[in-house]
Amino acid sequence: MVDIIVPVYSGLAETKRCLESVLRYPQSTHFELIVINDQSPEPLLVEYLKELANNNQITLLTNPQNLGFVRTVNIGMQLHEDRDVILLNSDTAPTNDWLDRLRACVYQDKNIGTATPFSNNATICSYPNMCQDNMIPLDMDLEALDNYFKLANKGKWIDIPTAVGFCMYIRRSCLQSVGYFDVKNFGKGYGEENDFCMRSRHSGWKNVLCADVFVYHEGNISFGDEHNRLKLAAMEILRKLHPSYESLVHQHIAADPANFLRQRVTIARLLCHSKPLILHISHNRVGGTERHLQELIAQLSDRVDSIILRPVNNGNGEIEIDYQGILKFYFNIDHELDQLTEFLRTINVQRILIHHTIGIHPATFSLPERLGIKWDYTIHDYYAICPQINLNDMRGRYCGELGEGDCNACLKERPAPGNLPIETWRASHLYLINGAETCFAPSKDTANRFKAYFPTANVTTVYHENILSLADATVKLPRQPIDRLRVVVIGALSPMKGADLLESIALDAKRRDLPIDFVLLGYGYREMMTAPHSNLTVVGLYQEADLQRLISLYQPDMAWFPALWPETYSYTLSAAIQAGLPIVAPNIGAFQERLYQRKYTWIVPWDISEYKLNDLFLELKCTALSGKNTDRFDGFVGNIAPETYNFNYTEYFLSSMNQSITSSVDVDRFIEDWKFYLVLEQLLEKPIRPKLTERIRQLILQNIPNLKQMRFFCWLIEVVPNSVQTSIKNWLLERNRLD
Repeated sequence: MVDIIVPVYSGLAETKRCLESVLRYPQSTHFELIVINDQSPEPLLVEYLKELANNNQITLLTNPQNLGFVRTVNIGMQLHEDRDVILLNSDTAPTNDWLDRLRACVYQDKNIGTATPFSNNATICSYPNMCQDNMIPLDMDLEALDNYFKLANKGKWIDIPTAVGFCMYIRRSCLQSVGYFDVKNFGKGYGEENDFCMRSRHSGWKNVLCADVFVYHEGNISFGDEHNRLKLAAMEILRKLHPSYESLVHQHIAADPANFLRQRVTIARLLCHSKPLILHISHNRVGGTERHLQELIAQLSDRVDSIILRPVNNGNGEIEIDYQGILKFYFNIDHELDQLTEFLRTINVQRILIHHTIGIHPATFSLPERLGIKWDYTIHDYYAICPQINLNDMRGRYCGELGEGDCNACLKERPAPGNLPIETWRASHLYLINGAETCFAPSKDTANRFKAYFPTANVTTVYHENILSLADATVKLPRQPIDRLRVVVIGALSPMKGADLLESIALDAKRRDLPIDFVLLGYGYREMMTAPHSNLTVVGLYQEADLQRLISLYQPDMAWFPALWPETYSYTLSAAIQAGLPIVAPNIGAFQERLYQRKYTWIVPWDISEYKLNDLFLELKCTALSGKNTDRFDGFVGNIAPETYNFNYTEYFLSSMNQSITSSVDVDRFIEDWKFYLVLEQLLEKPIRPKLTERIRQLILQNIPNLKQMRFFCWLIEVVPNSVQTSIKNWLLERNRLD
């Protein structure tokens, strides 16, 4: 018999989900579900617990007063001194035969004192990414996900420095030798299980991760916003009681012995998917292409699975196969094309979508024929038309598309890969584009330009987002009165995106003493002349999640897009529309159709001088943006209507793929067959000297306990935005990769 102890304070919906999950699934192990009401302030929750107790579904204890988590679980653990216990948070949801597997794990070794399952939110026991609060995959219910753990890691466990208290199995003999949780030092909660596990280690007991169980954990329901303060206080106490605790944890994080266990689960998901699988081929750069790729994968995920092929280093034949960012295989196209083909056949790729060809070995594009499947092509820029990618000349401005003679003259100065003339360059892309079932263009302007060079291609306009819905966003007039006009420019600016033009216009405003200030939310390709030498402020790199907050913080009166090339879409334009800003944009690329008939929007010649543009800004400040004489600017609005269509990527792809998929799963056999290409196995078999960045990463991880004692480090944590801290944390926890 095992006691499952659930302390309850608040959260009716979460508690119901937890208790009903425990009661729903039969177990071979006999258990008693003991719920302890720690004086909950929620009447509906109290009534619900009484109802379960009256129906003999739970054993209900009620504390005479609020005792806090540690005292409450100690009461539960002392009820039956002959039983093992499981401490289960009320915001969890176990499924299937979870209890049987946890108990079996503990009794595989006489020295195992505690066992913790995998979870989405369980620090060192988290999946798919360690030490993160992970979203459950969009395509996955909890039963199915837990079954993948059971399938992939049956009977497997590893040592961990500490259990994680959301779901913690404790052997009774371990409790008897170590004692209960430390009420004196750990109060209401946080740190008590870590202290217990350190005391267990000192007594010869093991704390293990039970690798074949997954239990969902929502997190922080009981403590709410107070949890950060409690965690910090608990950590100070742990440092005093167990000086080696932090170094043990950080050594474990740096080594990450659970990585391969997580990979095995992801391999099982890849092999056992019941949905058709698409291979996306793309470059290894960031930007709009990558953003659309990830958004499309998320959009498809409910009914279509995705895997990505990228170059490791441009053009050298090394490619990476990436499944959901956590499972990676590496092939060299020059001598492993047959193996790559067989690998893709093994995982049953049914369709290929080409997003970009830059850096991709040409032999890669024989894969559709080798696999006997169809492919599509997404136009993100003009690389197939011009190796300069964005139709820009040597000044970083739109070239005007003047003809092959001018193109070849340009290529003499800036040669194409392989030193190909423009005719050969375009012909080399003809097979991919004409053979694609559909070429997706993110704007009418892009589609029309592409058709001029590839007239027989089936080009269809499909916007990256619902632009008609975006267009409904309310446009807000600036604060009144406008003393100095504040113009915001968004993004990372290259010459073609207007970095030099922005600097020139800010210098012109300074020279003429105009009441116009420019703010670049982003950065330029070079250091730019900023205030006090010009009317420009450069904010620097931002995280996408912070962009709307930054726009609000700087309170711009309008947004300006200084692009000097025909943008194919522009996600930064979407951000400005979402923020409800008045907008000035050039009459080139996708801007006119995306801003069609939008209020407080002005389309200007793309090659307008900084002098005339500043004059326009000044006039807008005094008129339209102040609600005066708006009729004068009617001629400036976008006059190209956007496409209207009813297109659904999911239905499009499903119509040509087999949706009735059955596949046998043998994770061990698959790993044995493909271990040479699986990144972790390759690192184990062929050790490589770590890069400098990897050595730095390891050094930081190992010294985090010492850093936390430094006043400067504590100050840095307070001033650095959370989004930046998250990025640094993700980098620190990143696995080794092949050079």
